Amino acid sequence: MARYGAMAPRLISVIGCLHVDRIMITDRMPDRGESYRARQYHEALGGKGANSAIAAYRSCHARPPEGKLTSFDERIDYSNENEIEVCMVGAVGDDKYAQMFEDVLQENGVDVSRLQKVDGMTGVSFVLVEVASGENRCTFANNANDALTVDYFTDLDSLANGRPPDLVIAQMEIDRTVVEKIMDTAGAAGIELLLNAAPANYILSNFYPLITHLLVNETEAATMSGREVEEVNEETWQEIAEYFLGKGVKNVVLTLGARGAFFGRADEFGHVPAFNVNVLDCTGAGDTFTGAYATDYLRQKQMGQWDIREAVIRACKAAALTITRIGAQEGIPWMDEIDNFEENESSQIGVEAASADSEEL
Repeated sequence: MARYGAMAPRLISVIGCLHVDRIMITDRMPDRGESYRARQYHEALGGKGANSAIAAYRSCHARPPEGKLTSFDERIDYSNENEIEVCMVGAVGDDKYAQMFEDVLQENGVDVSRLQKVDGMTGVSFVLVEVASGENRCTFANNANDALTVDYFTDLDSLANGRPPDLVIAQMEIDRTVVEKIMDTAGAAGIELLLNAAPANYILSNFYPLITHLLVNETEAATMSGREVEEVNEETWQEIAEYFLGKGVKNVVLTLGARGAFFGRADEFGHVPAFNVNVLDCTGAGDTFTGAYATDYLRQKQMGQWDIREAVIRACKAAALTITRIGAQEGIPWMDEIDNFEENESSQIGVEAASADSEEL
């Protein structure tokens, strides 16, 4: 039986890491060599891959009724108002977290048939969150995630389950050479790819033309364009976007934290200011932005249009909702939450945009 009626749903394949987040909430970041007492400790499921997969699904599906739907198939049949499915390609260890990840992904509508279970520990991330700013510091050990190797992604079947995806999302938590192989395999099949280049790393120049969407924060933009972080500012945003476009990327988004996001494509550039919210924890904000942006792109593509500004605004709203809650996955909003934010929030200070020859940016 065909889901969503006669039209086959669009498919997003998210390839990336799954980490157990061990989070310390602290008044301030400790200095080098200093021990400092934390306020609280939380353990949660995370990893840029898992976070982005959940964010992609939630951003195009309304929150289901409490207690409703416990399996992936039931959820897909129930949420038929949006023709987008999400598949997670990744690896977990043979510990208690493997089943926890499988359960939470399926509860959030994500297909886990490409989730490997390997010997050893599931990936782990240690996160320090500063109360006053909501900013965080993270370090991680990939562990089981290292099962995602170059050899694994040599054919199209490795990118999803059963059929070619319409969009592949990848991040840089897995090895750079593996990401480049994913780009190569997807590109050879004509599959569009979104790279959230986090954490910061270089990629070889010949891979840039295979990137449909490049999402980078200020640190990543600096690293990949050969700049200091201090050089990523309002005067250089467009110049940096043009640098990546010149290398062959089709759409570029610089996520700027409290300053919102800057986007560029062809001869269109613009700035979307951030939304004013009560910040508790910035963990996972970039992953939520990625998922919401990706689904809005596919939604628009189904309608035969592409307004990058519209996708960036929606992604900014999703990210703003995320940072009002502690924990990466706990804070990811559903579609109806983002829609309600659109209708009710008035805290954004306008949207600025400029054409390629504008002298304002």
